[in-house]
Amino acid sequence: MSNFARTLNFTSANEDGATELAALALKPADHVLCLTASGARPLDLLLGAPVRVTSIDINPAQNELLRLKIAAYQALGDEALHAYLGIAATPHRLDLHRKVESFLPPASRDFWSARRGVLASGVWHSGRWERVLRLGAAGTGLIRGRSIDMLLEAPTLAEQADIWRTRFDDAVWHGAVRLLSQRWFWTQVVGEPGGAFLPSPAKSAARLTGLFRRASENIFFRESDFAALLLKGRHTPQTALPLHMRPENFGLIRERLERIHIAEEGLATLGASGHGPFDAFSLSDFGSYCSQTDYDACWRGILAAASPGARYCERVFMNPVEPGPALAPQIGKDLSRSAALSICDKAIIYDVRCGTAAPAG
Repeated sequence: MSNFARTLNFTSANEDGATELAALALKPADHVLCLTASGARPLDLLLGAPVRVTSIDINPAQNELLRLKIAAYQALGDEALHAYLGIAATPHRLDLHRKVESFLPPASRDFWSARRGVLASGVWHSGRWERVLRLGAAGTGLIRGRSIDMLLEAPTLAEQADIWRTRFDDAVWHGAVRLLSQRWFWTQVVGEPGGAFLPSPAKSAARLTGLFRRASENIFFRESDFAALLLKGRHTPQTALPLHMRPENFGLIRERLERIHIAEEGLATLGASGHGPFDAFSLSDFGSYCSQTDYDACWRGILAAASPGARYCERVFMNPVEPGPALAPQIGKDLSRSAALSICDKAIIYDVRCGTAAPAG
């Protein structure tokens, strides 16, 4: 996992910030803990107006990406922000970076000075995950052609579900999903250490095909920024975008940037870190990278840093690990709310778990 823990693995967004906000129901006095990854999560959470967002990652590159995005908000206007990150086209990206780097701390300036190629091409689409999605979208475009546009233009959910069933949910799609369900594909081709914890290929394939059928019946793919990456390979100002990249939200994001605090930290050591206590946790799919032992250690760290009645939102991608019996009584799951949020989540590939965490004692 060492290389994965040093490189830019996620640079855009592949989760639904609206789901996080609905699950956590943030209050003005709340201190929120989230995982950094692409930086989308902490920036989206600012729209819930918490007093503080502590964003942690064991990967320093992901934390540097968040610092870069914060500096871009501070340095640039709305259109230039999209252009600089790579959502909109521009030949002047490095010129824009000269404005951005003046808002970066010295260590961050050095980090990005060594990655001018990434900056020039647009950091938004430069991550490991984004490259995989772009390659997949290129193949999908060759095979599906006009069917992709039909899917994104469907006037009703019923028609969209029919298009998905008749034009996508076929032998080619099932073959691709079987490939994506192989541990070796994730660990050796993608370089994703989480692949080591996948269930059997049959279970993984059944789960993924079921999630896309569910999504086709309940959300419009054209409103999903993840679907834009999956089907088109990139975001543009015309595609669906995550909450923090929508121009109508830029003002609030800029006003609240100082509420984000970034730390190189892991969940398992959270209780001893001194960063808490926390009233809410946005946990993403950390279980994708965990054995049962490591997963329980992370939950012990979360519980040690939780305020009484703290809310949490966790995502389940391919590894449906559950807290062990010693921890389960302290982690309350709101089953009906979790199910409702899972159905309407525009990130498609996750099930959502939400509820409250009750520290022991």
